[in-house]
Amino acid sequence: MTFTHDGKLIHSVAFTVLAASAILGWREHKAKLIVLLTFLGMAIEVVQGAQLIGRGPDVFDWVADCVGMACGITIASWTKWHWITNPPKRPDEYPDREIDCQEAMEAGFRAIVDCMLEAGWTRGEIMRSLRRLVAADNMTQRENAKVEAKLAIARAMVSASRPRQGHGPTSGVST
Repeated sequence: MTFTHDGKLIHSVAFTVLAASAILGWREHKAKLIVLLTFLGMAIEVVQGAQLIGRGPDVFDWVADCVGMACGITIASWTKWHWITNPPKRPDEYPDREIDCQEAMEAGFRAIVDCMLEAGWTRGEIMRSLRRLVAADNMTQRENAKVEAKLAIARAMVSASRPRQGHGPTSGVST
């Protein structure tokens, strides 16, 4: 058995993402999710132990899976809790709304950064990755807006080309 930080980091990050994603969609079954992910980590090691893929089992990989799972569930659970307890002060626009939003996200942001630092990423890597995620989200929003605009135009064109019932040249004429 060898202990390599890269392999453990990959296991930990993979299970962080997997657990966070799963718990957001399957929140009411948290205990089942924990059992499922724990056994998934074990199953991965059992398959590796079968020598079918040229790798051996490593109990520390499974430990890294469990650490990642705990981190992912904690982040997702905290995020959901934080969303509920820190909504905007008012539903309409107000001068400090963006500052309030930043303050509401700050603890979650710090939790994510701390978790990634503990996993072995550097602060620079984390910040560059966050900037790329924000840029990717902005691009996705722009592309979605373009698609929505095209769909609205297409719907309007289809609607305009359909004759309205009771308004055409044959309305009121019986055959």
